[in-house]
Amino acid sequence: MAGVEGSSPARARPARVLAVDDDPSFLTLLCDVVDAASELELVGETDCGEHAVQAAQELRPDVVLMDVRMPEMDGIETAQRIRATCRRTVVVLMSSDGIDGARGCGAAAFLPKERLRATVLRELWAQHAPLG
Repeated sequence: MAGVEGSSPARARPARVLAVDDDPSFLTLLCDVVDAASELELVGETDCGEHAVQAAQELRPDVVLMDVRMPEMDGIETAQRIRATCRRTVVVLMSSDGIDGARGCGAAAFLPKERLRATVLRELWAQHAPLG
C-alpha cells in the first residue's frame, strides 16, 4: 500500500466501520478483525438489515461490512437502502456461499467470509476509499 498514507483526508484517519451479520459468532469475529486493523475503527455493530440502515444514517460510517444472507431484509436490499442515503459509504458484502443477484445494489466489493482478515480489509479500504 505504498503511497496510501497522507494521500487524502479520507485516509488520514481510521475508516469508521459498521459491522452487520445475523450470526452472533461471526459478528464477534468480524468485530475482532476490524479491531485488529489499525486503519479501521469499529463504530457500530448490528444483526439485521433494518438496524443497519438506521445505524448507517446515524453513524455515517465510511465502510459497512455486511452479510448477504440475513432474514427479513438481506444484505443486497440493505446495501441499496444504505447507498441511497449514504452515498459516500463503501459497502462490502460478505458471504460464505456467493452473492447471486448482487449486481447493481451499490456494493463496492464482495468478500468471501473465509478470506476475512485484517490485511484484506486494509486492502479493500485502500482500493475503495473516496478521495477527498
